[in-house]
Amino acid sequence: MSRLWKFLLSFVIFIAVCCAGLMWFVNFEVKKGLDSAVAEVEGLTLTYTDLSVSIWDRCLSLENVETTLPQGLHLTAEEVRIFSFDQFNHVPHYITTEATGVIFDMIPVNVGNWSMPMQSLNIPTVKGDISLDYRYDPETMTLDLKTLTVKVPELGDAELSGLIDKLDLQLLRVEKLFGLRIGKMNLAFTNHSIVDTLIQGLARGLNISAGDALTQINAELTAMAEYAGRDENQVAENALRGLRRYFNDPGSVTVTANPVEPVPVLYFFMGRDIYDNLRLLNVEIKTDSSEDI
Repeated sequence: MSRLWKFLLSFVIFIAVCCAGLMWFVNFEVKKGLDSAVAEVEGLTLTYTDLSVSIWDRCLSLENVETTLPQGLHLTAEEVRIFSFDQFNHVPHYITTEATGVIFDMIPVNVGNWSMPMQSLNIPTVKGDISLDYRYDPETMTLDLKTLTVKVPELGDAELSGLIDKLDLQLLRVEKLFGLRIGKMNLAFTNHSIVDTLIQGLARGLNISAGDALTQINAELTAMAEYAGRDENQVAENALRGLRRYFNDPGSVTVTANPVEPVPVLYFFMGRDIYDNLRLLNVEIKTDSSEDI
């Protein structure tokens, strides 16, 4: 073997050892920093069986995660991957993360008053994948929700994006939330079984068949759409007809709110009904159904 090949082999071994040492150091330092950050937040607990860091795609991975948030919400996940995270602010100004195998129990501490309805629908637990990507601009006080994706194979897939402004993450208090304004929002949903489950739940509650329950939903939404039409509220009329169409042919649906100006959340507590709110937000509902609106 020539001296050149010996040198190259030695150099490769040297690089491999350096990389291994670097990864050990990074993992050690990240674990120490993560555990320290968790300890500083009152009411937050986080356990995991393994932590690894990829310096190539700058990703932190946690396996077999179990956490309890300060508000009491409890969940577990098979794996959590964090691609970016703001560690300099108490409420992070940006996060890009995804979690797989998330298990979320439908209990009061997790979902509040939704616990009983979900239990009545025979949905005691939800398991799926979640991804979150948002950016906050403190100068404009605007939160850009790039995507919040929830995929539950047994129920459906949802993806939400949009803009919220007048949000002060520096002084996040309940009374300040009334100043929030909703900008353009977009919700895309693909049904797997949740629509059928809702119809069957309504049928059980009314002690009627699922077919009769769907007929009742049709009648109610048709009446509401006609009322909006008589009130010359074309936005609400089309949205309600789109919703009726979706219940009859539940595949994929896109719900878009595109207000002319961002709408203060306070407006929804000022006696407006569903028709006014649909018009105010300029809501549009599009489905993949072949049925006419």
